[in-house]
Formats: sequence, structure tokens, C-alpha cells
Amino acid sequence: MPELADLSALTAPLTRTDGVERWFDLGHDPSASIRLGDALAAVLSARAVTAVLHWEGEEEAVLAHVVAAAMRSRRVTVVQERGLLFTSAELPASSTVALVTTAFTSVRALAPVDAMMRERGHRLDCAITLHPPRLHLPAPPHGPAPDGH
Repeated sequence: MPELADLSALTAPLTRTDGVERWFDLGHDPSASIRLGDALAAVLSARAVTAVLHWEGEEEAVLAHVVAAAMRSRRVTVVQERGLLFTSAELPASSTVALVTTAFTSVRALAPVDAMMRERGHRLDCAITLHPPRLHLPAPPHGPAPDGH
């Protein structure tokens, strides 16, 4: 996606590695984190996103914070406990939300967040990951089968 073409250049100063693992240290260079947040906010604002979701964790919260601050929007944590998802705060009715995350994992995926948002009357527009730098769209909701069942 063209809007995300320069994302790797923005994440490079914030990327750390020990040779085996790779992670983001968004506190290492606050100015670089703010530039990254501004770039992601521009993408999400163009998509009419009204609130930013993020998983629990320090880097996830910092990432969502800089994005939400640039958008002047709300930031809400997605909490997973005993296999159940909930949010740290209620969202305004019929919110259009985006999930920003450093990366997806087997237990932190897009589909369950999408389902939770739909159940609450909100719309998950997209997710943005830093590793790999990519915009993810949720699968279309399943409608009735062609025979009506």
C-alpha cells in the first residue's frame, strides 16, 4: 500500500535486535516514535477511523498513544484474559476503529477483535502492523448462505 511505503524507514531507528529476536523500543527515540505516529495517523485519518485499539503491553500502548495523539482520537486497550477479549473502556456508539500493533501472534489476531467490535456495534476498519509493515483488512462478515441458511 503506497501510504505505508516508507514505514520501514520510520521503524528502523526504533528496531532493536539481539541477533536472534527483533523488537521495537519506542521509548528509545521519542522523536522517531512521534514521526511514526504521525505517519500512521495520516493513513488512519484518511480511512475515517475514530478510535485506536491496541493490545496490552508497553510498546503496544506507546505505539497506539502516539497514533491516537496525532489523530486527536481515543485510545483503548484490548485485553485478553482466559481466552476472552474485552476493552479497557467503552467506545462511543458506532465507532470506526483500527488496531495498531507491533505484530500479530497466534493469540493476538485480527479476527477475534473484529468479532468483538461487531458484537458491540462498532466497525473494525483495519489493523496496521510494524513487523511486517502492513495494513490488514478484516475478512468480510459472513452473511447467510445463498439458500438462506
